[in-house]
Amino acid sequence: MSARPLVSVVMVNWNGAQHLRICLPSLREQSYEALEIIVVDNASSDDSEAAARNFDVRWLPLEQNIGLAPALNRGAEIAAGEFLLFVNNDMRFDREFVAELVAPMISDRAIFATDAKQYFWDGSGPGHSACRLRKGRTAAANETELVPGLYFAQQNEQQNTEVFLASAACMLARKANFAALKGFDGRLPLGYEDVEICWRAWLHGWKIVYAPKAICWHRVGSSGKSPEGARYNFRGVLTGRLLFATKLLPWRYALQTWGVSIAGLAKDVSRRQWAIAADRLRILARIGGLGVRLLTEKRELFGTFHSSSEKHLNFLLQLANGRDELIDGSSGTGRAARG
Repeated sequence: MSARPLVSVVMVNWNGAQHLRICLPSLREQSYEALEIIVVDNASSDDSEAAARNFDVRWLPLEQNIGLAPALNRGAEIAAGEFLLFVNNDMRFDREFVAELVAPMISDRAIFATDAKQYFWDGSGPGHSACRLRKGRTAAANETELVPGLYFAQQNEQQNTEVFLASAACMLARKANFAALKGFDGRLPLGYEDVEICWRAWLHGWKIVYAPKAICWHRVGSSGKSPEGARYNFRGVLTGRLLFATKLLPWRYALQTWGVSIAGLAKDVSRRQWAIAADRLRILARIGGLGVRLLTEKRELFGTFHSSSEKHLNFLLQLANGRDELIDGSSGTGRAARG
């Protein structure tokens, strides 16, 4: 190619001026120069705009904090690039970060998104690497519960490899595919937006590839350090788990997720954690009210690809065992299953 495809960096900011002063310079110093940077601001009250304007960004101010997924979608709507790079504002990036994410996308048009290696801010170790889905808990130290009964672990792969998930903190997505998927589910305020869209992308047969030479550093959890931030994170994660399980998972996982969440409400009340109990009750009521719509979406989505939530889950569980075992049509789904 004589000209590199334009990459639109989309990040959401809320009172993160101190982060922008570190994050934006490391984007401007990338070896891959065909970049536009879009900062979607969720109604900050600090000097974020002044900090961002110093680095030639497109500033998109919102009148209120609408959450992460809706704000990322707003940024994607105005992006001019062929690729969309979703990052957090509390990060810094290796000089080859963007180039390493773009390279696989150019060589293979079947890739929907590439994912990077995230180190902890102090460089003490990788905090995010190749995500592998697991059924049930294992002995892995870096394992995270997705929903009750489903977990994912990080594997420190050295070569580009297919994974079930790309983190929304460092995801490069093909804009045409992102638009076809109608973006992140805007009902997710914070958390599970990357799991949900990658789950649907694989159903289309669009691959997710982990690129370990794309390196970044992340102040993990910095947004949740204040009481307000921690409470917002709690609401986001609970909403994400319930919506994701209801919309995309087999019945047994959906019912387990709802059961654990309802039991959590009883525990909140017994501990007299009234604010958390009120938040939980509101979320249970809201997602419960979406139940019929979510189940309709589920039926239509899997029906379009003549698949099922069970088949698709099995496909993603087997990604860790290598693609060759999947192209036999027995457990795969979407285009990938048909080769």
